[in-house]
Amino acid sequence: MIEIIKLELKHLLQNRFLLAMYFVMPLFCAVFIYITLQNEVVRKLPIGLLDLDNTQTTRDIIFDINASPVLESRFYTDLVQAQDALSTKEIYALVVFQKDLEKDIILNKVPKIVVYYNAQLVFIGKNIYSALLQIFSTVNIKLKFKKHLVESKNTTLALSSSINIAPKFTALYNKNSNFTQFMLPTLLPCLWQLFIILCMIGIIASDESDVGFIKNKQNRIKDFHLHLSIKIIINSVIFFIWWAVMYLAFYHLGYIHNGNINILALNAVVTIFAYNSIGIFIYALIGSHTRAISIAAVYAAPSLAFVGITYPINNMEVFATFWGEILPITKYLLVYIQQASYGVDSLASLKLISYNLIFLLFGILGILIYKKKVALL
Repeated sequence: MIEIIKLELKHLLQNRFLLAMYFVMPLFCAVFIYITLQNEVVRKLPIGLLDLDNTQTTRDIIFDINASPVLESRFYTDLVQAQDALSTKEIYALVVFQKDLEKDIILNKVPKIVVYYNAQLVFIGKNIYSALLQIFSTVNIKLKFKKHLVESKNTTLALSSSINIAPKFTALYNKNSNFTQFMLPTLLPCLWQLFIILCMIGIIASDESDVGFIKNKQNRIKDFHLHLSIKIIINSVIFFIWWAVMYLAFYHLGYIHNGNINILALNAVVTIFAYNSIGIFIYALIGSHTRAISIAAVYAAPSLAFVGITYPINNMEVFATFWGEILPITKYLLVYIQQASYGVDSLASLKLISYNLIFLLFGILGILIYKKKVALL
């Protein structure tokens, strides 16, 4: 047993490709993502303004838009030019003040302000929508105040008639709309699960020829179950350590944690073994390191789009929902949000974790297939 552990660790230390995949690439990608997303609050999102009315009312509204820290105005004189800028993502939204807007307000008609935005950019669109809604609500109060002041000649009465009762919405998660807090706990686990499955395939394939930077290496496996068990343990231990580093990083960044650390650790362990199992199954079925890596990447890499964080699962098409269901990381993130953000009862989280145990069946099937292929060597 000890000799097999030493042999597997020796093979790992000799394989520069695997060492890079285990220790260099995860750190590099995580640091790169953090640097990219370190601006915690979304600011200065470029939006286009097209003023076809050019009156004092529209100039006042434009002044309020310019005063918003979330938005950065860019002026256009032609609708086609502005829509082209929107389609090329030079701007994320376009506000069009229609002609006779001030006249319609005076005549007590519904004013026409048209807002175009890129629906593909969900988070950015939400921030622009919230900023513009706040601005237009303020403008609406100002216009009502002017109207009621003329009618009543009483400032207090005009003010009370202009301000509507509005509900106060308090977010239970990410109260300050922290962009980094929204993206990092999703992006890093998605990156983590990708490296788990790729490295599981890589460490199995290291016993085959022409892998990584070590060429023409062919080892006939003896004590098959022990060798494979040690490979699984090595892969699991390394990525559990990476999970612990990731969790500590979130704690250091001040992200809230209301739940049970033991549930989160169990969630990580089950997810690691689920991806180990899928990696073993893919490699055993395909039998080629390169093709197995490619298929695993196609399976796991698009996870960010299907886990239901950046886009609600309930609004997805059938295919997208199905893809999210066959990814263990989907349940992992649901448990993480339940525990870290809401402190949900442990039993509810354990039920979600148990769904990922189904993926262990792929590992058992993969081992049987791989064992049969090894026996034929």
